[in-house]
Amino acid sequence: MDKLWWEPGPEHLNFACVLGGIEPVPLSRAFNCLVLGCDGGSAQAAAAGSHPHGTFHAADAGTDLDAALPPMDFIVLRGAYSWLDRNQRQQVVALLNRCLKPGGVAYVGYNAMPGCCSILPLQRLAREQGRLHAAIQVEQLRGASAAYFADNDTPAMRSRLDAFGPACHEFSQRGWEALYHADVALTLADAKLEYVASADLWWSDPGRYLTPAQHALLEAQTIPVLRETVRDVLLDTAFRRDVYVRGARRMHPMRQAEWLGKCRLALAAAEGEGRKEALLAPMLDALAGGPQAIAALAHLPAMQGKNVLEVARLAGLLLDSGHAVICNQGA
Repeated sequence: MDKLWWEPGPEHLNFACVLGGIEPVPLSRAFNCLVLGCDGGSAQAAAAGSHPHGTFHAADAGTDLDAALPPMDFIVLRGAYSWLDRNQRQQVVALLNRCLKPGGVAYVGYNAMPGCCSILPLQRLAREQGRLHAAIQVEQLRGASAAYFADNDTPAMRSRLDAFGPACHEFSQRGWEALYHADVALTLADAKLEYVASADLWWSDPGRYLTPAQHALLEAQTIPVLRETVRDVLLDTAFRRDVYVRGARRMHPMRQAEWLGKCRLALAAAEGEGRKEALLAPMLDALAGGPQAIAALAHLPAMQGKNVLEVARLAGLLLDSGHAVICNQGA
């Protein structure tokens, strides 16, 4: 799965909300979803086919839309919020304020700081020269042992350089800007939106990807915006996939466990990265026999001692990697 171009559907956004302890949007009754971004028509058609109760709309991001647009349960910004210029971002915020229902969910993806710090000079190069010339010149500069590359020679930087050519089309956009989560959250607060989770489901279990000392630093942050800023520094986050809710309603832990337990998963890919972690292999083996509710997966011998929330977080790793898909959600 190419995560850069991936945008979550309603069922994935609901799963992220529930992992974060927030009430989801019921998909068993009529709901509206607006997909903003290029090629929204194809995304609209694909989503509509798998959600019989959903009505899907598509439009270009950052444009004034017909005021007759119905109230939305989901608004998904395809591509990246940070590729838009500031005026277009203001239009997106105005649209969210006007169209998203109370309890509605918005997905906002964007190039983030501090992870984009090291790439900013190359983004400026792409903006000044254009995508084709910039990609060629970056290779020339690397070949000439430019000090910039020696001073920023990290695994993350090497990975970003490997993807620089394909990314030049976004870097050459005049509105491109790497954004801090705190600034995005402050802007979206004008539309009465609250950050509740990441669409990258593995973020829901920081004990798995942070050292004990790092985890303690994160858990010490009681202010949500500061917590996310600390997380971004710990992870050197370069792209965020934020899930916001208008008028978020907290779930009781028993309601959360019940909802997650009823959520059914189906196998999407039989082999690959998902088997590298010992606990995931039994889940994949179980799914190979047919769709399974998370409550059933929690009864696997390998899951002994784990509660439904812990098993759901493991299931989130399979959803993130594309090894599993949600085929039915709890009420």
